[in-house]
Amino acid sequence: MKKDDRKVLDDQIRRWTSEMTVLAEKIAAAKGTQCALLLVTPQGDYEGVAPELIAEDALRVVNHGWPDGFDIEILNQSN
Repeated sequence: MKKDDRKVLDDQIRRWTSEMTVLAEKIAAAKGTQCALLLVTPQGDYEGVAPELIAEDALRVVNHGWPDGFDIEILNQSN
């Protein structure tokens, strides 16, 4: 990828991330409680892995399941 193309993509990612931050604040306000909106970008051998599995691995919940006391939603679930 050319340096100029990479810069354009990086700028777009920054704008989208900013929009997601605003959206997270709106969701928290609507729910009436704080929430954490995460973007997990895997490295290494995760090409083609379903988002649900990426989240489970990143949060290390595979053997224990999702923790009690939290409502976990994977917004971009695989089909």
